[in-house]
Amino acid sequence: MTLSIVYRIMSLMVSFLPVRFRAKLWTYLMHVGVRQWPRESAAQRIPGGMYVKASSLIRLSEGQVLRYVGAHTSLPVPVVVDNFTFGRNTFLVMSRLTGQPLSEVYVDITPEVEGLLSAQLSRILAPLRALPPPSDAVCGWDNGPVHCERVAFGSPPVGPWESVAAFHHELMARTRRLVVPEEKTEVVHDVVQRAHSRTHRVCLTRNDLGPHNVLVDASWKITGIIDWEACAWMPEYWELTKGTFLPQCRKGRWNRIMTAVFPMYALELEAERYIVNYRECYA
Repeated sequence: MTLSIVYRIMSLMVSFLPVRFRAKLWTYLMHVGVRQWPRESAAQRIPGGMYVKASSLIRLSEGQVLRYVGAHTSLPVPVVVDNFTFGRNTFLVMSRLTGQPLSEVYVDITPEVEGLLSAQLSRILAPLRALPPPSDAVCGWDNGPVHCERVAFGSPPVGPWESVAAFHHELMARTRRLVVPEEKTEVVHDVVQRAHSRTHRVCLTRNDLGPHNVLVDASWKITGIIDWEACAWMPEYWELTKGTFLPQCRKGRWNRIMTAVFPMYALELEAERYIVNYRECYA
């Protein structure tokens, strides 16, 4: 019996317990876990090879999308053991995946490893991107607003938008205008106009893919992709542009890995870089 089956059986058993008891159980195990393992971002490791997220900021949709992706693709994602809201807090209990974050071994990545990682990511993400969207809308996984720091920094989730064109209109409206050096004005506006005029399908997008949430083993095999709270139905190029949005990801190893996975979106990436660099307002 594989561990994933064990966790699925555990999930079924736990679902019959009262919510109040489950909240107390996972809270107790978090207190036990914190004495053995340091807290990792929003998640706490607990005994039994699991992690718990419990906060008023956690959304039920993160557990729901993990279940959906796990059921409809072969992506290496955690198995959801429990997912519910009690009081002000939402609890997400999931299996622990093997491997360590790519960010922890980032300096050891060689050009050969870059090629290995980009090939794996291309293969791993293909089934996710092939899932049929519920509509033409750009929206959260649950058809609601989108949680994306690129679109609205430090703000509640925004959207949804009825189409990719409406989403592009919102992106440009939030910049107010592009403050471009005179000698670059024509080039910049031409690139943005051409990129936004292309026809883009909507894909299920991890929407925050980076070295911190890709797990690898000692042989550089990708063993997991974690932290799916931002997952959304986005324009097909967004995995590339959002995944290289942070300053530390715009150059170097991760940028080369991602552009190798998505070479077909070079124009969209150029447009996004111009918008980010020359926008008047970061709204």
